[in-house]
Formats: sequence, structure tokens, C-alpha cells
Amino acid sequence: MEIQAKAKITGEMTAESIFEAILSSRGHKIKQDQIDFLSPQEPTLAYLLKESGIKKIILSKAIKLLDSHLKSDSDICIFGDYDADGVTSTAIMWQAMTAYGKVQKSKSRILPFIPDRHRHGYGLSREAVSEVISREAFSKTDYSDFSPKLIITIDTGIVAHTGIKSFRDAGIDVIVTDHHQPEAILPIANFFIHTLATSGAGVAWIFSLALLGNSAMKLLDLAVIGVVGDMMPLIGLNRSITTYGLKALAKSTRPGLLAMKAAMGIDNKVLTTYDISFGIAPRINAAGRIYSPLDALRLLCTSDTKLSSELSLKIESHNKDRQVYTDNALKQAIQTKVDHKIIVIIGDYHEGVIGLVAGKLSEMWNRPAIVMSDNGEVIKGSARSIPGINITSLLRSLKTPFLGLGGHEQAAGFSLNKSDIKKFTKELESICDEKISEKLLVKSRGCDLALPLAITSLRLAKMLGSLEPYGIANPKPKFLFSDVKVLEDRKLGVEGKHRKLTIEQLGNTRELMLFNSSEEYPLKSFKSIIATIDINVWREKESLQLIASYVEI
Repeated sequence: MEIQAKAKITGEMTAESIFEAILSSRGHKIKQDQIDFLSPQEPTLAYLLKESGIKKIILSKAIKLLDSHLKSDSDICIFGDYDADGVTSTAIMWQAMTAYGKVQKSKSRILPFIPDRHRHGYGLSREAVSEVISREAFSKTDYSDFSPKLIITIDTGIVAHTGIKSFRDAGIDVIVTDHHQPEAILPIANFFIHTLATSGAGVAWIFSLALLGNSAMKLLDLAVIGVVGDMMPLIGLNRSITTYGLKALAKSTRPGLLAMKAAMGIDNKVLTTYDISFGIAPRINAAGRIYSPLDALRLLCTSDTKLSSELSLKIESHNKDRQVYTDNALKQAIQTKVDHKIIVIIGDYHEGVIGLVAGKLSEMWNRPAIVMSDNGEVIKGSARSIPGINITSLLRSLKTPFLGLGGHEQAAGFSLNKSDIKKFTKELESICDEKISEKLLVKSRGCDLALPLAITSLRLAKMLGSLEPYGIANPKPKFLFSDVKVLEDRKLGVEGKHRKLTIEQLGNTRELMLFNSSEEYPLKSFKSIIATIDINVWREKESLQLIASYVEI
């Protein structure tokens, strides 16, 4: 296994020089840039517009169109998406629009609509658009006569040519807010509030700031969930939204979030990006991708503590089902032989977990992966990629007549007729085998810096902590330690899967945690360790602790 260190130190190795080297390796070489990174700017509307590239004049014109509909007391529909980013985006926009409508003293009815994955498929599909236009989508609500004259899309719409044309042909105005990769020709919407710089929730919150000013800060606890949950790079405006959003999340009195934290058993914990990525976002995804996204939307929007408690327990159960579906699908998928530079798998998988399975396969084999759900004449597919390969652009380059296709550089979703699968697979594998460089597929382990054990300290750990919040484009620093002896190896827990070791190098000892270990017991030495430098707090006493992510014996 090749291990590559991103940073280098030429002079004396100190806590300061290590910290400086890591900042520099992450692109922050100039002092002012380092200061700006370590103290992110407050996410004001002016700053977010500048960083996102969203034009203030377009935003103003979109709001002017909205005002005309509010003045006419038109019905307005917030058309969202069913993943964590889409649900939080919809919650943000619906609450912002409702508040703004009250300020304007409008009698407009404002309702959210999120497609049902199983009945409607993704985005502005023919089925979803038809139900909104015909009012069938609202027939079982208290507003069966709801007939929108304005649609505001959230986290979707940038490539929805047919759906938006259908709305416009029906006399309905459309404002698209989205962050997905556009095509050369845009749909015929009235206005586009679009950027690739942040998530759908980030775009929705920018719109909300323009509508409500500082009052939109109440919605920042939702925006941070969407930004982190959609794996946005935590630099620039996303770092700003996340830094201030985590503070808002810590103070949030939103009943749904409090109930979700309680159900997760972390009600007294200050949440981090890790808790969002591996706790909150997957639960919202489970509701939307496997069951009903409206459960998650209601949870985030309700002020009823009893209802929020009931919904949080329901979603907790959904999440457990998601884990079972994912594990079963992955066990089946990993049996496939990998013969090409891209993994293409089709099976009777639950379509709500194919993206998760594709991500795990891509990580395991270090190449793009596509997993398709074969449950009818229309095949649903989800793709995940590796750095250096834009999977959405790659799919768009094919001759395949997709029924729907959209995504980012590293992830995409699509649908196509079952009869096109063989041609699609053959063309895709052929193009990837020809165009993808072997160098991109070489599996390697990355770390920030190679260190001697002696240099690790509480002081260094605290300095590294100022790099938070961690996430995509700003991961938690990892360090390489070589030729390390093991003085003591202790199993933890009933099953003994976790280990606490005392390690030694040149007379210096440290504690090392090894989670979900499959290594022999007891260990005597390590050739290499990649680990983070952490602070363990026990009974208000701090101690240094290394946490391993990779070991080589």
C-alpha cells in the first residue's frame, strides 16, 4: 500500500511548524488567507452572493415575481427533493416563504410538495408535474382545491426541460433554485437562482436571507444539515455556513431536531459535522429514499413536541431498515467480478440504497461505480466517482437516451429503459477503459504528514482543533507513524472488537485506539500507523489519544 504525505517540513519540527505546513498544504499559504480560513466570515447576504456568483439583480427580479403572486393571493408550491439536502431545503424555503407572506399580508396559500420516490421518481418527472397541475397531489390534504400559479423548485429543476415546459404551458410561473450541474441549454423557467458553490439548502438559505434579512438566521440550523449532508467542500462560503450553522444547531430549540437528538441518544452532545454526516442526514435520507420524505419534512417544521417525538421514533426505525437494506445489497454486489475501470452492477436492489452501495463499492475498489435497481421496465441508477473523474459529464457524453439524468462531479442519478441497459453498459465500460488513466485507480492511503511519536502533544491537538469544522476539502488531519512497538494491547467491550494500545517509539509512549479491529491479538509492533491526534476527556481531565484509521503490521 502506497502512503502519500501531502505536507512537508524542511526546518525544525514543532507544533507551530506542523500546523503551518498543514495549512499551506491545503492551499492557505498567505497569512491573510490563513486568518480568513481560521476565522470564517459571517455568512451575510453580501458575502454569500459574492462567493456563490448568484446575481443580486436576478434574485431581486425573482422576488419581484414572487411579490406579484403574493399580492394576487396566488397559491404557491415549493417543489422539493427527497434527500437530506432536498428536505432541509424545502423546510427552509417553506418556512421562509410563509413568514414572508405574513409580512406582505398576503392570503396566498403556500404548500410544499416532495415527490414520492416510488410513485413519481426523481425531480420534475411527468408523473409529479401532472399531479401538481391536476391538483391530485393535494387531493388528500386540507387544501384539495390548491392550484399553484407559481412553482419554486428547491434542489432540483436545472435540467428539467419537459417538466418546466409543462408548468409554463399550464400558465404557471417557475423560479428554479438549484445547485446541480446545468446543461448547455437551460429550461424555460422565469428565473434561475443557481450556483455550483453550495448545496440546495445553501441556495434556499441565500434566498431566505434576501427575503427575511436577519430573521433568516433562525433557519441556519437547517441549512448546515443540508450543506454537510450533501457533502459540500467545507471551504469558502460552505465553511462560513457550517461554522455559524453548528453554533445555531447547538442553540436550536426546534422540537424536531431536539427529538431526533434524543432518539439518537446524543441529546446532551454538542453536534459536529460527523454527527450530521453519519447521524442526522442518513436518518432524513432514510425517510425520503425508502419511505415518505414528508415524515422528515414534518419533523423539521413542526412546533408540536408530541408529534416531533412520534416522528423521530418513526424515522429512527426507518434508518434501521435502511441499514439492513444497504448491508444486504452490498453483500450481493461485492460478489461481482471487477473487469473494467468502472463498476457497473444491476440487481433487484431497493432503489433507496443504490447510491450508498455505489459509494461503498467505489471506495472499496477505488474506481467509479454504478448500481442499478432492476424493478420494472424503467431502471433507476445511481453513480459515485473518485477524484479526477466527473461522473455526470461522463454519463452525458454517452449516446444512451436517458429518461432522466442529473448530478455533480462525484455523484449522479439517472433512469433509462430496461431495453437500453446492454448498450449503455457496453458503451460506458468501453469509454471508461479507454479514457480513465490507470494512475487514477491506484489505491493509496493519504495523510497530512509523517511524524515521530515524540512530537505529538495536547498543545498540537488543540492547535489542530482550530481547523474545524472538518469535512470534504478540509478533513481531520491524519499523521503517519512508522516502526512503532506495542507495549500493551487491551481488548474493549463485550466482543473485543475495539482495542486500546500503549505504543512506543524511541522511548516515547502514547495511547492508541483501534476500532473494529480484525488484526491478530495481541499485537507486538506496527510497520505503519495512520492516525488522528485527539484529546480524550475523562472526569474533566484531558489526555492525548491517537485514533488509528489504518495500520500495517
